[in-house]
Amino acid sequence: MSSSIEDFGTPVLKCQATTSSKKKFTGVDGFREKEVELHGDGSEDAPNTGRDQNDGREGHWHDLEPDNSADPSVCFDDPANYPDGGWRAYLVVFGSFLGLTVDFGFINSIGSIQSYLNLHQLQNESTVGSSFIFAIFLLLTYVLCLIGGVAFDELGPRIPLIFATILMFFGLFFTGSCNTVPSFIGVLGILTGLGMGTCSAPLTGVVSHWFYRKRSTAFAMATVGGSVGGIIIPLLLNKLYIVVGFTWALRILAFVCLGLMIICILLVSGRKDKICPPEASETIKYTGSNPILHKVSILCGKAVNFRALKEPAYLLCTLGIGFSDLSLVCTLTYFPSYVTFVGYSETKANTIITIINCMGILGRYIPGVLADKIGPYNVMIIMMTATCLSVWVLWLAWSMSNSGLSSIYVFSVIYGFFNSSVLSLAPSCIAAISSTKEFGQRYGTAYLVAGFFVFGGMIGGGAIISEESIENYSYFAIYCGSLYVASIAAYAASRFVQVGRRFKVIV
Repeated sequence: MSSSIEDFGTPVLKCQATTSSKKKFTGVDGFREKEVELHGDGSEDAPNTGRDQNDGREGHWHDLEPDNSADPSVCFDDPANYPDGGWRAYLVVFGSFLGLTVDFGFINSIGSIQSYLNLHQLQNESTVGSSFIFAIFLLLTYVLCLIGGVAFDELGPRIPLIFATILMFFGLFFTGSCNTVPSFIGVLGILTGLGMGTCSAPLTGVVSHWFYRKRSTAFAMATVGGSVGGIIIPLLLNKLYIVVGFTWALRILAFVCLGLMIICILLVSGRKDKICPPEASETIKYTGSNPILHKVSILCGKAVNFRALKEPAYLLCTLGIGFSDLSLVCTLTYFPSYVTFVGYSETKANTIITIINCMGILGRYIPGVLADKIGPYNVMIIMMTATCLSVWVLWLAWSMSNSGLSSIYVFSVIYGFFNSSVLSLAPSCIAAISSTKEFGQRYGTAYLVAGFFVFGGMIGGGAIISEESIENYSYFAIYCGSLYVASIAAYAASRFVQVGRRFKVIV
């Protein structure tokens, strides 16, 4: 008698055995090998992992039995500990949505600010010079995920979010008074970047405290806020630039972001004590004459988990995030400048950013739902492939040849849909190979690495464009597409490390 493991609802692996045999599946660090005994009739004896044995996942690379026998302090994920729904869980998702409307929404809108500055305050500066502002902003946005992640793991979501909101508000408020590259670097690049970076890990991580089986869908619902913010912020700034000027446009934006973040902070709450009981969690003990400094030093020591990078699956996932995020921010930052370069107005450039982010609403939600059915890595590889093709075929081959508005609109629609999964699926990919207790730390470590990718790559992108010309923008499009190719290769390699050459498997 044969036994089958089903994926996507169809049998894809059949195993027959006439004698008793054993197979072992080795999972990610922190989990022990799961031993499955196949009897003569093909039946299996397997330990209960907390999930249904026939949940459609082949090999159970992410469903291995947690190895807490050696260390009773180890906290593992038990699906029974997660509500996976209910009004309280969805209020947390809504709070995360509002926070990401500010955080990811502003990142998705920096192109509208960059194109305005290039035509006004920084019109006499080179593209390379102005690129330092946004390179430093994005570097800190990514690197501070590290501190935000470990602060979230230890303190819950609210304390780091309050700290981030204060920095973010003052950064945006005083950006309106800047006129030179150094002043923009100090206020927009550093102060605002610190705030944006600190809040991203708590905003995404808190969702993982409430959802397990529906985690990718919940992440997608929350990160739709990034697309909504990417729609609202350019439209708001475009109107305010005309009515009140740049200074008060940024100040009004600061107050809008403050209001959204206050509501967000009131709605989100963590569940670490329920997921990891206090007796199973590490606690920070106060010692010495200054317990606050001692706690800070321990938090900083826990911030980086470079040992996780020794896991091939996690390392390759991190590289995939770095390459895809670099291409995303390069395109969103400089594509509006391309639109104005080929002869269209600032208003038209901001409209293009709005279209990209409008399509991103569907592009975040649909892949998230699909990822819960066929796996986040499978969906990410598909989405990145389509994004790369849109850059090379629609932007490079079509738009560069005629600079027509129709080609720009078509590219914006297609690219906007497929590229949105870069930010929405990345947390799911990390969560798939991480315990919930360590999610914030591993998320922060991944984005620390990605931050240096973005910093160097943004300056490199500005250098490629340099003195604006169609030829230079063509090289820039090749550059962005090549980064997506590298990302696809990294995600595919991470998938291979986890499940080998099996294609019909959820991962």
